[in-house]
Parts: sequence; structure tokens; C-alpha cells
Amino acid sequence: MRYRMNNPGVIQETLDGEAVIVNLLSGTYYSLDRAGGVIWNLLISGMSSEDILSQLESIFATDRATLAAAVGELTATLVQEELIVPLKEGTALADIAPAGVNVPASERLPFEKPVLHRYTDMQELLLLDPIHEVDERGWPHTNTPDSADQ
Repeated sequence: MRYRMNNPGVIQETLDGEAVIVNLLSGTYYSLDRAGGVIWNLLISGMSSEDILSQLESIFATDRATLAAAVGELTATLVQEELIVPLKEGTALADIAPAGVNVPASERLPFEKPVLHRYTDMQELLLLDPIHEVDERGWPHTNTPDSADQ
């Protein structure tokens, strides 16, 4: 199975190997470091699980079974948190956001099982953000009785 990021409700940025993911619908944000960040980027690129495992084997110094278990567990958690969704059959990889995965040039890195860190301390602020209320008219705009029905 292949996956994509759950757009438009989820946004993400990867900085120095750490993926920061925000669910704009729940106001919850998440972080994944090192192996988790790499797996996240490979998942949202729409790669197959076999291709993901092959990439991970070239990056991390561990066996395929350990990688497969970690990817499976992290994928299930990301689906449960509604951060990724299955890619529809026939979707071209060019139709989803490309992931910039930095593969080390030489030696393989030690592998640590990825953990999705979940934060709810800013939910109220993230949910109050007026950008959530944007429609085809843009932002900001004033709702008038006539425009509210549009």
C-alpha cells in the first residue's frame, strides 16, 4: 500500500532531519526525528513499502525485519492520527508533494525505532487561527448577510 499526506488538513516541514507535522483540524502537532523523519518523507512521497524498506536499508545499519516492523508500527500510528491516508489506485507520484529525503553518501546510520511525539499544548491557538476560515474570496473579508450564503 502507498500513502500520501492527509491534505488539506495536514501540513509539514522537515528541518535538519526532524519532521514537524501539524493537523490543522485538531490543533495537534507532532514531531519525528531521525529515522521517523526519513520514514515520514518516504511515506508521503507515495513510495511502496518495498521501496521504502530498500531505501531504509541503504540508510540505516539494521536488518530488514526490524525496519519492516518499525515502518508498519509508525504507519499505523500515522493513519490513526489521520496524518496520512492511502493513495488511490492510479495516482501518479507526480500528483503528490515530493519528499526531500537526504540519503547519506557513505556509511549507514545507527537505527533507533521512530516515535511519534504528540503535542496538544497549542491546540487552542492553532484552532483559533483565522486562516482556517479562508474561502474562495480569500482572507481577510467581512461576512455580510448576503455573502454568508455564498
